[in-house]
Amino acid sequence: MNYLAHFHLADRVDSDLTGNYLGDFVRGRDLDDWPAAVESGIRLHRRIDAFTDRHPAVQQAVRLLSPDRRRVAGIVVDVAFDHFLSRHWQRFDDRLLPEFTRQVYCSLAARASLMPESARRRFEGMRRDDWLVSYRELAVISQVLDAIAARMSRRTALYGAGEEVIRHYAELEGCFLDFYPQLLEWVRQDAVGREA
Repeated sequence: MNYLAHFHLADRVDSDLTGNYLGDFVRGRDLDDWPAAVESGIRLHRRIDAFTDRHPAVQQAVRLLSPDRRRVAGIVVDVAFDHFLSRHWQRFDDRLLPEFTRQVYCSLAARASLMPESARRRFEGMRRDDWLVSYRELAVISQVLDAIAARMSRRTALYGAGEEVIRHYAELEGCFLDFYPQLLEWVRQDAVGREA
C-alpha cells in the first residue's frame, strides 16, 4: 500500500502516523532509537506490507501488468490502490478525504523533527502539493509513478507505467475493492491481538 492507505489504516487503529510514514524510510530491525509509538508505527507499516504482498487479490493485480513491468508491479499496484482508495473513500470512512488529509498533515508536521532529512523533504512536498487528495485524479497517478521512477538509481520499466493502470483500470479496481475491506479487518484483528 502507498501513503494514503498506510495513513488510513494507522488511523483506524490509533497507530502513530509518523511511524507509519517512516516505514518506507527506516531500514533494519533495530528500532530502539525511536520513540516507542514511532517504533510501533514502523512495525505496523511493515506488517501491512507483508500482508499485502501475500494477498491473492494483490497478486492477481500484479499479474495484470505486462511481463516487462513485473519487477516494478508492486509499486504500480500500491499507487493504483491509493487512487482507488481516494475514489471510493466514502465507502471506508465517514470523514471527507480533505478533512482526513489535513489531520494527517498536521500530525506529521508536529513530529517532522523526528524524520530523516529525505522523509522530511518528501513530507513537505506531499503537504505543499496535497498528494493525498490529488491521488483521486488518474492523470496524477501517471505523474506519481514517473516521479518514483526518476528517484531510482537506474532507468526502470516504471516509466510510463500509468498507461498500465489505465489499460487495466476496471480489473485493478476490482482487485482493490476485494482486497481493501479484508486488509481493514486484518489490521483491526492485528491491533486487537497485540492488545490482548
